[in-house]
Amino acid sequence: VGRLDKETTGLILLTSDGRLPNSALRMKNKQPKVYEAVVDRRIRSSDLQRLRDGVVITTDVARNGRHKAVTQRTLPCHVDRVDDYCIRLTLVEGRNRQVRKMTAALDYVTTDLMRVEFMGIQLEPLEGPGDWALLSDDEMDIVRAVLANAADERQT
Repeated sequence: VGRLDKETTGLILLTSDGRLPNSALRMKNKQPKVYEAVVDRRIRSSDLQRLRDGVVITTDVARNGRHKAVTQRTLPCHVDRVDDYCIRLTLVEGRNRQVRKMTAALDYVTTDLMRVEFMGIQLEPLEGPGDWALLSDDEMDIVRAVLANAADERQT
């Protein structure tokens, strides 16, 4: 659930339950995704605010087998400074290469990007690339709640 491009590392959920991707990514119940992005130069405070407010990016949208470039402002998001070169962004959108395009819109190059959390499920305590774990009971409760909320939304 929640693809990553080949240059991005981090949390991805594997499931055989086809309801989860739609419930977590596509409906009104879009779940937050948290990324840590390292950029090529010091991040200015004014740029943190611009990212929070949304920046204009262009992404490729595919519908019914047709591709179209769509240019629009990203939704407002939560952004924190981790250090001079690293930020933590919480997004509910899932546009193609969104974090990289957001930083590029402000003339930064994202040199490292990692998804550290999705749906409230955190990458910790995994140790590194390729490591995996079964979800804990608490994490399964999160998944069940997301599925239940999506089912409730479909019924209303």
